[in-house]
Amino acid sequence: MFTFGWGEIFLLIIIVVIFIGPKELPNFIKQISFFLKNIKKISGEFKTSLKELSEQEDFNDVKQTLSDVKNLKEDFDIKKNLENEINSIKETSTLVEKDIDDINKKNKTQDEADLI
Repeated sequence: MFTFGWGEIFLLIIIVVIFIGPKELPNFIKQISFFLKNIKKISGEFKTSLKELSEQEDFNDVKQTLSDVKNLKEDFDIKKNLENEINSIKETSTLVEKDIDDINKKNKTQDEADLI
């Protein structure tokens, strides 16, 4: 986000020394370091609490429910289901036609056999 080069850092140090003064500079550095340690500690606790919160079972249940809803959406794909049914009907009709042709051939050969 922010990038500082050596020139900017040196300028910042000069400004701090001028405004704070060389006598108060060690106390200022201690206060800044204490402040940064507290910020780091708070951010670590915040990350830990968010991690614990995300691992709770309630969120796992919500995640499972959302995946179930996605699966339901796939099950309610009317176009896909209709295509599957049409294909099934076509397969069944071809099998029935084949059976009818076989029966007709059998009857025809039976009639020919009866004529002899």
